[in-house]
This record gives sequence, C-alpha cells and structure tokens, in this order.
Amino acid sequence: MSAPTDSLAPLLLAIAAPLLWGWRWRRPTWQILVLGVGSWGAIGWLSLLPGGPGLRQAYGLLVGLDVLLVAAALLVRPRRWRERLADRALRRPLLAVLAPALVCAVALGWRGVIVEFPSDGFVYYATYFGSDLLDTVRLDPLRYSAPTNWFFTAASFLFGFPEALEPWRASLLAALNTFLVLLASCQLSLRLTGKVALCWLTALLFLLGMGHQNFSFFHQIALNGTLPGLTLVLAGASPLLGLLQEMAWPGARRVGQATAVLLVCGYFAYHAHGVTAFLTVNLLVVACAASLVIWPSRQRRVVGVVGAGLLLLALNRLPWHPKLASFYAWPETMRFVHDYRLLGHRFFYFWPSLPVATWEPAFLVALGFSGVCLVLWRRWRQPPGAVLALALLAPLVLLEWWAPFVSDLVFKLIEPDSAYRLVWTCLFWISIPAMAWALDRSWRLSVQGAPSWRRRGLVATIAGLIAVLAFPLDLEGRPNVFVSKVPHLLIPLEEVRPADGATIEPILRSLDELCDRDPLLKGRALLSDPYVGAVVGKRQCLAPVAARDITKLAAFTVESGQYPGLRRALGSPASLSQWLDRNRVDLVVLREAYAPYDSRIGRASGHWQPNLVSSYADLSLNSLTTAQLQRVGFRLVGREHGMRIYLRTRAASR
Repeated sequence: MSAPTDSLAPLLLAIAAPLLWGWRWRRPTWQILVLGVGSWGAIGWLSLLPGGPGLRQAYGLLVGLDVLLVAAALLVRPRRWRERLADRALRRPLLAVLAPALVCAVALGWRGVIVEFPSDGFVYYATYFGSDLLDTVRLDPLRYSAPTNWFFTAASFLFGFPEALEPWRASLLAALNTFLVLLASCQLSLRLTGKVALCWLTALLFLLGMGHQNFSFFHQIALNGTLPGLTLVLAGASPLLGLLQEMAWPGARRVGQATAVLLVCGYFAYHAHGVTAFLTVNLLVVACAASLVIWPSRQRRVVGVVGAGLLLLALNRLPWHPKLASFYAWPETMRFVHDYRLLGHRFFYFWPSLPVATWEPAFLVALGFSGVCLVLWRRWRQPPGAVLALALLAPLVLLEWWAPFVSDLVFKLIEPDSAYRLVWTCLFWISIPAMAWALDRSWRLSVQGAPSWRRRGLVATIAGLIAVLAFPLDLEGRPNVFVSKVPHLLIPLEEVRPADGATIEPILRSLDELCDRDPLLKGRALLSDPYVGAVVGKRQCLAPVAARDITKLAAFTVESGQYPGLRRALGSPASLSQWLDRNRVDLVVLREAYAPYDSRIGRASGHWQPNLVSSYADLSLNSLTTAQLQRVGFRLVGREHGMRIYLRTRAASR
C-alpha cells in the first residue's frame, strides 16, 4: 500500500481550478460548486463502473482535469482574463458570496477544531487517520453507508492525511467544509434577495445556529460529509429555485432540466451523508407546491395530488424501520422517538426531549416567519415563488416529525435517531433572511413604504434570534430550548487535550511493531478501555473489544454491554482465561492513571457524563495486575507513555 502524499497541492488545485474556470468564463457560482464538489462525488461513482479505475487512479484523473482547467483559464486569451478581473460587476458577488464564506473559513481554520471523545467529530477524525482510504474504502453504488463514502476518500486525497493525529489538518478540513457550504448558501441568498447584507446574515445564522442541538456544527459535523452534501444540494437547487422567481411558466423543458440538475446533485450528495436525501426530497416537494401556486394549472395540480397520494400510500405499505424497537430500551429522558395509535394504526413521531434533543430557536423562528408568509401570501404583489418554496420547508419538516403517513418518510427510510437532523433541511439560515426580505418588499409595495413598526419588528425579531443564539442562558433542569453553541466554539483546544486522542497516540508505533512481528495477531482482539479502543481501533491490526458505542458509554454500561462477565471472571485464573479465549483477546492495554477531566460539552448537552473519560478508571478492567495476566499466559512487553502493554504468548493463545 502506498502512503498518501503529504502535500496540500491537490487541495489548492481542486479549489483553484473551478474558481478560475468560473470567473474566467462568467459562470454562476452554483456551476462552480457543482464542478468542484460534484467531481469528488463523480469519482466515487466512476470507481464503481465495471472495469473502471480505482479510487487512486480516478483522483489522478481529477488532478489532470484541474490542471487543464487552470491552464485554460490563465492561457486562453489572457487579455480577456484581465478584463474579467477589472469588471466592476464582479465586486458585488465577491463581497456578498466569497467574502463571508472566506472570512468564516479562515477564522475557523485559525481557531482550530475541537475533537473530544466520544463525540461524532472524534469518530470522523479517527476515521480520516485510520488508513490510506484510497486503497481501503469500497463505495456502495446505491446507498449511503458511512464510512464508505466519497467524501472520506476525497478528504484523504486532498489533504494527504498521514497516519498521525495532526489537528491543523483537521482544522483545514473543517474550514474547507465551512467555506463550501457558505459559498453555496450565500450565492443562493444573493440570487433570491439581491442584498449583500443578507448574505452576511446568512453566514452569521449558519455559524450560530447550525449544529447538533447543543453542539456547534464545528464540533459535530464539520469533519464529515454533511456540509459538502449540503453544498451540492444547494448548488443543484439554485436553477430550480431561480425559475420559481419568474412570473410566467418557463416551459417544461427548462423545469425538467433544472429538476434533473437537482436530482443528480442530490444523488451524489446522498453518498456524502444520508440526511441530504431528505433535503433533496423536501426541495422537490416545496418547489412543486410553489409552482402550482404561482403557475396555476389544473392538469399539473391533478398530477401533483395523485403523485403525492401514491407516494404516501407506498410509504404506508413499507415496514417500520427495525431500529425503532431499540428506542424503548432508552430512558424516557433520553428518548426522542415515541408512538401513538389512531384508528387502530400505530404511528411514530419525533418529539424533542431532554437531554438528547431540544427545540432549535432558529427552527422556531423559521417556522414563525413561514406562518406569516403563508398567511399573507394572497395579499402580496409580484410574489417571489422561491421564497414561497422556502416558506413551506419548515412546516414540511414539522409534518415529517409527527404527522401520520408523512412521518413515514423519516421512520421507514432512515434511522430514527437521525430525525433531529431534519431541522437542517428547513435551511433556516437561508430561509429566514429570504422571508424577511420578501415580507419587507411586499409591505413596501402594498403601502408605498412599509410602516416603520413593521420594519422595526422584522429587525427586532432577527436581532433577538441572534442574541438567543449567541448568548447562553442557564436553564439547567428545565427544557433547554435557548442553548447557545458559541461557548463550545470558544473552548480552548488545550482544555480537551485529555480527550482528543493525543495522550493515546504515542503507543500506536509499538502496536504496529507488534503486528508486523506477528502476522497472526491480525483479526484478534485488543482489550482496553473504550477510549483507548476508539483511538487505536482502526489504526492497527487488532479489533478492540470495547470502543465508542453511544448506547454503552458509561462505566456501568461498558461493564454489562461491551465486555459482559469480565468482573466475575476476575475471580479465578481459569474463569479469566476462558473469558479471554471467548473474546479472542491477544493484547491488553492498561492505563497507569486517569487524569481528572470534566467535559463542558458533555455537561451542557447531557449526551454523556462530563467525567466519562476519567470514570473509566473505575472499570474492573483496571483491577487486572501483571501477576494475574501472567498466570493466564500474558507477558508485559511494553511500559510507555503511561500505559502497560501485555501480549499473549503464542503457546497460550492457541
């Protein structure tokens, strides 16, 4: 296996090529994004073709394509290029689209990304550094299945990830994802409103409101494929939403072409993260509904109603997702999937509950703006159809959470624990500025100058939302609705060092050397606490007995769920030997001491106990002594970086 390159040249080339191509030939931003990000997804598809190139060869083709684009942009009629740069019309999109995206990306890249066990970001971080993904990942042609998706391979190629934890590379990755999704968001905002200030508001609402309940997006999803997936869907939806701004029916051909662009982008985005499929479906639904309002046609209405009815009927006949049953084992305070019966039928619904889920203030405001827009729709003059579509998104998300038959889309087609992610598909960071602009514009046209109290009300509402998102309120013990993500963005990186893998990383070299010396270790098991197992799990030859399992994280659930029976087995050498044989354990890693650690994010969100990492000191595993392990055939082979490494002798292991 060849080692991935350490150079960032592919990253710079992959960013520069579509930008230069778009600016040189005056292409809209959405086309630049489809070319740039879509090519990463297309490579994953290309590698699936019978006899097609492997991922490494396919990314080599990407480099060749990017070089040709850069050469064409700089060398073909260079005078025309200089004229393009001097074009005054370029300043507006640069200020409204590129500037906010670049400022946020640079700020977050400089700030650095926080990765803390057991958060999702920790898992993505470990995955990127797990191996040379261009050689090990196999993509699924039909379904999204992490970690086998094209974004992981693209990140591995573009950033040249070595097999070592380097936070600055992860920070660059998070910054790139932020840049891409804000570029797509701001270009759509500018396309719909024409206001530079609203593009900056779009970026601000995204930074303050996007994320996983109490978590900042920078902690939870900036290292996985969600943001590039959102980028592709937003870019692909731009032509269709742009058509909805036209007052006359643009023709079936143009609508069909725009819809095809969204569907193709949505297909590739789905393979970056599954939740993007819901955004694609929701955008198609609201675009169809808005088109029937602004371009009334009896024939199209009949087709739309029949299509919706057939879809709901088909969904109703599908079986419920098998993971629904597992939620009944969760404590009531942790559950966010519930059920009820209506007319003899069982229906499931999503309802935020503490501590796992909260109502997001941004979603509530988007829902409020949607209500105002829909109530006042008939009074508007020259109603913008794209804004009507965005106004329908938040109510549609609410229906998908709890309405009979409609909620089948969530609880039959995706894992139920992904239901909270639907809040992202309301695009609150774009829909709120767009709806506020449309309301202000409508009032201006209707009364020849909007009354000052209406405008002040709009400004006050948005200012209040920003204040709620930016400033935390301590509502411990009560429904935690108004939770700010900003404090998590400001946590010093040094504070989470005991839980970001840096203290476990140094033993990897020793584990790799053991694997190299004894090939028979491959496929055997490593016994350690879950934190150690999560750090080293994918980066050496042994499989950890215990690693990150979100339902079995606390010390007592680790005992009963991740290595059940170990506590009892410690009573005698025979029992311990049988337990180790049954779990195929050939290597044991024990920590000498556990530093006190308290997670601010764990305390604020309730997803895990704040002292989780240090609480692993109480596991029965850590009562094992050298003498006990020697009696069952293990010998101490290393004592370094605060850890003891025990290897099973070959005679004892077989």
